[in-house]
Amino acid sequence: MKNPLLKPLIGGGRRSPLKTQLLFLFCAMLAVAGRAAETVVNAPADSAAASKMLARYEKVLAAARKDPPSPGAIICLGSSHMEFWKTASADLTPLKVHNHGVGGSTMLHAAELFVDNLAVAFKPRAVLLYEGSNDIAAGRTPEAVLADFRQFHRKLHAALPASRLYVISIVPSPGKRFENIDAVRNANALLRRECEGHSWMRFLDITTPLIGPDGQPRAECFIPGNIHMLPAGYAIWKSVIAPVVVSAEKPFERNN
Repeated sequence: MKNPLLKPLIGGGRRSPLKTQLLFLFCAMLAVAGRAAETVVNAPADSAAASKMLARYEKVLAAARKDPPSPGAIICLGSSHMEFWKTASADLTPLKVHNHGVGGSTMLHAAELFVDNLAVAFKPRAVLLYEGSNDIAAGRTPEAVLADFRQFHRKLHAALPASRLYVISIVPSPGKRFENIDAVRNANALLRRECEGHSWMRFLDITTPLIGPDGQPRAECFIPGNIHMLPAGYAIWKSVIAPVVVSAEKPFERNN
C-alpha cells in the first residue's frame, strides 16, 4: 500500500521543481529518522555499564603507558573473562605476557579502541583476543560479531603484518546467557572459519570443554550464580591455550 503522505509528492504527471525539492527533503528526513532509530536499537542497554567499561579502559591504558610492554611481547585483549585471567603469565610461562583485559567490552570496542591503543602502540609479536560474550548477551548477531572481528584483525595486520593473532572462543556461561548457546556456537563457527582463512591467525576452542556431558556448563568451572569462572575454568583455558601458544611463540621468546 502506498503511503498517503507521499501521494501529493509522487502523483502522476510532471513534477514541478518545488515538488522535486520536497520529495528529496522528505526522503532525507526518512533517512535521518532511520539512522536515529538504528542508533537507539544499537545503543548500549545500560549507559552506566558503558561508562564503567570506559573507566576501566582508561585505567588499563594509563597503566600500560606508565609501564609499557617491551616490543615483541605478547598482549592479551578482551572482556572480563580475559581481565580475570590473573594466571595468564604463569599459565603461558616462559612467555612474556601482558593482560590488557577490560571488563564489559565487546568486539567493537576491541576493534575501535583496544587494537590501536592497547596492542599496536606497543608492537607485540602476538595478540590473544577474547571477545564476543557481551556482544551475544546484548543481542548482537554472530554476523555482526564477525564484522567487528574483521575490522579488528585487519587493523592489527595492517599495522603489524608480522604479528600473530590467537582467538579464544566464547565462554558458555551458565544461567540466562546459556539460553544464547546456539548464537554462541554460530559466532564461534564464523570466527573459526575466518581464522582458518589466514595463516597468521589461530582459533582456540575453550567452549566445548567448558560444557559437561549433560550439555550444560560445567558447574565446577563457574562461580555459583555468576557468569564468570573459577580457577577450574581457567585451568581448562590453560589446557587448550598453552600447548598451542607456548609451542608457537617460545622460539621467538629468545629474541625478545
